[in-house]
Amino acid sequence: MLASIELAPADFPRAFSRSFTAARAHLLCGGRRVRARLALQAASALGLSAADAIALAASVELLHNASLIHDDLQDREAERRGVAAVWAAYGEDVAICAGDLLISAAYGVLASFSKPPLLPSLLSLVHQRTSDVIHGQCSDLATRGSQGVDFATYRQIVVAKSGALLSLPLELAFIAAGESEGVSQARQAAADFAIGYQIVDDINDVERDAHASPPCLNALLLLRASSSAEVAQRQARELALHHLRLAATTAAGLPRGSGRQLQEFASQLAQLL
Repeated sequence: MLASIELAPADFPRAFSRSFTAARAHLLCGGRRVRARLALQAASALGLSAADAIALAASVELLHNASLIHDDLQDREAERRGVAAVWAAYGEDVAICAGDLLISAAYGVLASFSKPPLLPSLLSLVHQRTSDVIHGQCSDLATRGSQGVDFATYRQIVVAKSGALLSLPLELAFIAAGESEGVSQARQAAADFAIGYQIVDDINDVERDAHASPPCLNALLLLRASSSAEVAQRQARELALHHLRLAATTAAGLPRGSGRQLQEFASQLAQLL
């Protein structure tokens, strides 16, 4: 779906566009397409056409992948999904351009949406959630190595950085279907899922994050500051389970079964703890 989207101008030879080549290579290197799957399931449940569902799904997934390219560059992560990250394979300048290209494509793909009067609302929401992600990323970078970060700040950063693009597919589906009553509930479910997911990720990456320079923001490291390693591990697991269960319950209550995919993701992740 994503690799087939036109990323290069028709009159510009693809062979000479390193940003296009890098962006396409990144899209082809795998991934679970979580955000696309959330959009497709919600859109189907709400009665949208397949073409409109694909447009919404592609838009959010392109934004997410743009953020991954830029994140890898800022975090100096040399690999993504088992292959060289874009900046490591093509250089930093190309990585910036490739990420920007995917952001532009995320807006461009919405041009195919079948109900033009709804486009202003859809485009405005895409911009709002993109802004949230940028704010979250900047806050994350600003707190790295800081000794004064509390768990409330951690939650705020995670909800902005990760929750925004997890709620966006559901929010877009509701707006596209002309149903607004589920938007706030979808945002809450996505926020809890994002926190639970990030804590699980932090548990798995704690040693790497601890030895980064400066250390990365990590829930388990925050808890270790006031507890033993064993107690912190248990607290992190309990917090992750708490938020994942909240996410599953809230998603299950979304109108017309539109949160079923998010409910399944949250339940599956909780079972791994």
